[in-house]
Amino acid sequence: MRALPTLALVVGVLAVSTAPVLILLTGLEPYALATWRLLCVAAILTPLGGWRLWQDFKKLSARDRALLVTSGVLYGAHFGLFNLAFFHTSKESVVVLLAVQPMIAAAVGAIWLSERFTSTMLWSSLVAGAGLVVFVWHDYRFDAAHLVGDALVIVCGLAIVLSYSFGRVLRPRMSLGGYLGALYWIGGLTMLATALLAGNAMSGYTHDQWFWLALAVLIPTLIGHSLFHYVVKYVPVFYVNLTILGEPIISLVIMYSLRKHYTVFQSSTLTIEQLVGGTLLLLGVGIGLSFGRKQTVKEPSP
Repeated sequence: MRALPTLALVVGVLAVSTAPVLILLTGLEPYALATWRLLCVAAILTPLGGWRLWQDFKKLSARDRALLVTSGVLYGAHFGLFNLAFFHTSKESVVVLLAVQPMIAAAVGAIWLSERFTSTMLWSSLVAGAGLVVFVWHDYRFDAAHLVGDALVIVCGLAIVLSYSFGRVLRPRMSLGGYLGALYWIGGLTMLATALLAGNAMSGYTHDQWFWLALAVLIPTLIGHSLFHYVVKYVPVFYVNLTILGEPIISLVIMYSLRKHYTVFQSSTLTIEQLVGGTLLLLGVGIGLSFGRKQTVKEPSP
């Protein structure tokens, strides 16, 4: 793993970690929020390089074009389902189930991209997963009523893993601007159709809601997610998804620091157990990134 992609992963997870905070502050319905985030970034990127999309698209095979459309739809679905999950399960369940995502990525990478599963991947997953369990152990309670939300978390994890996996195939064949333009436009239009069918309000927000939405567009989406899509050309999908495990820890620390200023975060806590679990999780991520740098990444051609 090269130094620049590794740095991009770190900056990306810091940016993406603001998403849960901003999602709660906006108070928008799930599909409407996903639509605004994706389409606004698409509109921003198009003049900056998205114009290359048509040039890239013409050079793709019919199979690659199908992969591109599928990747965009899955990417949009991830945004919508992740937002929706918070309406049907607890944030503790979301945190625990995030531990499954790197293993899904390892399986998809091995089957679809012929990426080798190493002992480093196994141990970094175990350490990071243990950190997640310790982090939420005090607050986590199994609730059969949350099974739908739990399933949504796993499905949206699979959706983003598949999207990144398709990106590993497509990025060497496309410019970054062209690929990002396609992904955000397709994902955004997918969510727009879903929002309209679900009856989500697309306007009529307060000034505060527009402000938090603007930040959600710029920081976690434009910066965070775009950096992850830059990285997938150089990094096995496992490491991208392992790094994302740092998101809930960083997010909850931000929420705790804001608990005195915003009502929605008043119940946020930061205990010794959470600090130990968070440290263990970040150690697992660090192990993966440090030893993963030695792994040679070849251009995937499944």
